[in-house]
Amino acid sequence: MLARWPEMMTAIRVDEVVLPEERLAPAEAVQRVPNIGVLYPSGWGNLGDEAILQVTFGALRKRWPHASLRAFTLHPARTAANHGVNAEPLTGVNRYLFGAPLGEGPLAVRLGRSLERRARNIPLLGRLTAWASATIATIVFESISLRRAWRWLQTADLLVASGGGQLDAVWGGAWGQPYALARWAWLARRAGVPMVFQSVGYGQAPTWLSRQFLKYAVGAAAYCSVRDAGSRAMTEKLGIKRSLPVVPDLAFGLTPAPPRSVRRPGYDIGISPMVYLRPGSWPIEDQQGYQRLVKLWAEITSTIVARGDRARFFVSNPGDMQSVNDILALLPHTIRASCTIACPASPNALLEFYGEVDAVISSRLHGVVLAIVSARPVVALSHERKVRAVMNDAGVADFCLDLTGTTPQEVLGVLDRLTAELDPCASRLREYVAEASTSLRRQDELIPHLLKSRR
Repeated sequence: MLARWPEMMTAIRVDEVVLPEERLAPAEAVQRVPNIGVLYPSGWGNLGDEAILQVTFGALRKRWPHASLRAFTLHPARTAANHGVNAEPLTGVNRYLFGAPLGEGPLAVRLGRSLERRARNIPLLGRLTAWASATIATIVFESISLRRAWRWLQTADLLVASGGGQLDAVWGGAWGQPYALARWAWLARRAGVPMVFQSVGYGQAPTWLSRQFLKYAVGAAAYCSVRDAGSRAMTEKLGIKRSLPVVPDLAFGLTPAPPRSVRRPGYDIGISPMVYLRPGSWPIEDQQGYQRLVKLWAEITSTIVARGDRARFFVSNPGDMQSVNDILALLPHTIRASCTIACPASPNALLEFYGEVDAVISSRLHGVVLAIVSARPVVALSHERKVRAVMNDAGVADFCLDLTGTTPQEVLGVLDRLTAELDPCASRLREYVAEASTSLRRQDELIPHLLKSRR
């Protein structure tokens, strides 16, 4: 029987959270049409990020159909096109695997890059000019970004760091997301604009500087909720003394697509590998470790097809197509020819895909989350704490394995148990999604009371 694991249902109901009196906005702030900015380190096609922004903007527009919304992300052009908002770079500081397209820039930046190209092959001088060029670009672009941010904040009513793994320094280090949050918190505080964190996750902040940036940003916020109990515990370790309600991931605010008719015999199994550890694609690089994972996925796929089920590859991040291709290259032709591949272009398209499968095997957090939203039983191969956390909270921790420590036999054994319990598992997931979406709606009710007072 499917266990409920009541001790793992850690979400604090939002109606238990009472805003301090100094945070309560007057009636005029609640009733006016606001100017709201949304911070999110996204824009490169990750459907989990897109799902969070879709829910965020949808909730704001539902409450204020004519609100002025502006996004600050890592790919403003894509964010603007996908969500119909004005968008600008999150920060002018670009780091390895973390940054926005900033263009050629002013003359000083172009001259520095020209000098770097000319000296590239000169020992020592090449490294020196590369460092100088990058430093000049950072100073110039960040100065421009700070001025634009300050100008916008003069008319803003609220700044929202909306969901996702925002409290994290893996991508870009301390001068990536931690710095971006701290600088926005500092600017917003001086402009008198409330900044809030909604259902954010804590990843890793290994350096003192990254932790200080995150501590300042969270400490300066008017409100902060986290998406799981582990994120709360680690945020509190920063020295944060404030209340940190646990409110589920914002992607639980999505509406699932209707399921299609069941096909039998055999099961349709959605398979979603990822580029974890792949050099050039992940901050932690381990070629041998990545190859072991490719082999793991290939053996799982071969067995699924050999026993009469249908293997349906899909990705929730375009970059993971490289992993799919690496796996296909290891498969025998007969197995490879029977597999299908989907690359959904939007969260809604991914939800439609989930409606076509019986069960899912996935590693990325939102590959798992959106499967749960769709009430699709999922075997989660966890590469980070956050994946196991959401499986715990959904009451299906028995179907979660460690990605780097598991074997094909273990995964297939868990999949067999899962397919034997499809209906009760799906029912449990629907129950959890209903609870999660209720918590999100209650959190949304706080937003009008957090707007800047214009008195």
